[in-house]
Amino acid sequence: MPLPFKLVSADSHVVEPPDLWLKRLDRKYQDRAPRLVYGKKTDFYLTPEIAGEARQGVGLVATKGKYRGAQSREFTFYGHYSDVVEGGYDPHARLREMDAEGVEAELLYTSFGLQMFTIKDLDFQYAILRAFNDWLAEYCSAAPRRLFGIAMVPTDPIENGVAELERAARLGLRGAMISIQQEEGHGYDRPQWEPLWAAAQANRLPLSLHVAASKKSFLYTANALADFSLAFTPTMYAITSMIFSGVFDRHRGLKVASVENDAAWAAAMLERADDRFARDQGWAGSFSGITSGRKPSEIFREHVGCSFMHDRTAIFCRNIIGIRNLMWGSDYPHFDGAWPNSADVLAAQFDNVPLEDQKRIGRVNAIEFYELPIAP
Repeated sequence: MPLPFKLVSADSHVVEPPDLWLKRLDRKYQDRAPRLVYGKKTDFYLTPEIAGEARQGVGLVATKGKYRGAQSREFTFYGHYSDVVEGGYDPHARLREMDAEGVEAELLYTSFGLQMFTIKDLDFQYAILRAFNDWLAEYCSAAPRRLFGIAMVPTDPIENGVAELERAARLGLRGAMISIQQEEGHGYDRPQWEPLWAAAQANRLPLSLHVAASKKSFLYTANALADFSLAFTPTMYAITSMIFSGVFDRHRGLKVASVENDAAWAAAMLERADDRFARDQGWAGSFSGITSGRKPSEIFREHVGCSFMHDRTAIFCRNIIGIRNLMWGSDYPHFDGAWPNSADVLAAQFDNVPLEDQKRIGRVNAIEFYELPIAP
């Protein structure tokens, strides 16, 4: 391993077992429970309430081919669950994988659950998220100082979100993922979310905005490559609106993570936000809820973390974004993740970067941001 320290991944994933929800959902939901359907050409997760019985093909998580040197362009939505790497659903296999990769610890997110914020039946959605969180807590219990789960938390109604966030803290999970976007007129700059911010602060759980985990799609054009290239924009808007509306001034202990959106976007956003804050108070000052006297960039650096897989630009701009705000993630076991050979992939982005900065980005920042019980 070319890096002289063990890595901590701020963005990795589990892959839900085929029967997770069949086993754990209340009996009244059994006929609607998300389930794996095995097909001749492909297996797929079926959740009827997602986009009119959308089929979530397992191809992009059926990634054993990466060990054979398969390139990202070889992966499609087609694949079989038998090609999912065992570490996705077996924590003991995962620990062996982490040892081989030089990874000491991981923050773990859902795979198939990323689309479940779109479910309209809120009681059903709540049951799905609770069942996943229970399973994830059990998965992490196999290695409580190496595997750290991020709960899925609903936002509607708000009391369900607060209750599940508090329950996630009692389960020992280390963060809470919420929908990136809300319906128009109900963004995170609105006061209706104050109970959620207060609960996250009180329970010391960072809130995650993970790419694609949203009520609303990030697809804006007819070109998927254009949309995926700019998939960070909903999160950028959410965080910037929280800064300017004073959320972080009212909740000085609140932390928010931008996950799998890469991080270079923050450099341009912060420079422009500081400039607008300084120059536009005359006509736009009434839109600002900032009361602390801090500049937007200062608020960002105290409250926001950004994970990335491949982002040399962010590393180059680390002193503009904040050297303590960048966190590496492997995205294991997804098709576009920085694995296998995670350390090599990260080391290749560290040209002329001092070792202390490498340690911060590859290890220390995630430990500090999530208050992990690991020596920095």
